[in-house]
Amino acid sequence: MYGGLCALATFDRHELQKNVIFSSSFKLFLELEPQLRDIIFKFYESKYASCLKLLDEIKDNILLDMYLAPHVNTLYTQIRNRALIQYFSPYLSADMHKMALAFNRTVPALEDELMQLILDGQIQARIDSHNKILFAKDVDQLSTTFEKKFINGKRISEKN
Repeated sequence: MYGGLCALATFDRHELQKNVIFSSSFKLFLELEPQLRDIIFKFYESKYASCLKLLDEIKDNILLDMYLAPHVNTLYTQIRNRALIQYFSPYLSADMHKMALAFNRTVPALEDELMQLILDGQIQARIDSHNKILFAKDVDQLSTTFEKKFINGKRISEKN
């Protein structure tokens, strides 16, 4: 249970797949906790609403664990934040109404969460509060590419 919750809170998709889902040693532990296994698979499959719902269902049992109880709220917040970050990462913009549905949240509650992630620097985005759209911050691809090419060209000329 400890390892699974910490993995959800800290691992990215690739690490979760490699170190938890496809790990032969960790699979044995997951078989002992079928609810946690389902939560991890839902998270990995980007089914965040059902993942977070299942997490809420086991929260009372986790709070009974004397070692884990003081950390439950922090872990749950980190898991939610990681889910929000993963959800938005492939997009240039996202409709917050659809995101709210995907996370079983109201739009204002989601907006508050996203605002905190933006302020913490975990999501590079801005919120259009009027239209309820989350926009990725523009990265000037042309200047970034030019800068990389310039640095690579400089390295090559220094070698010769």
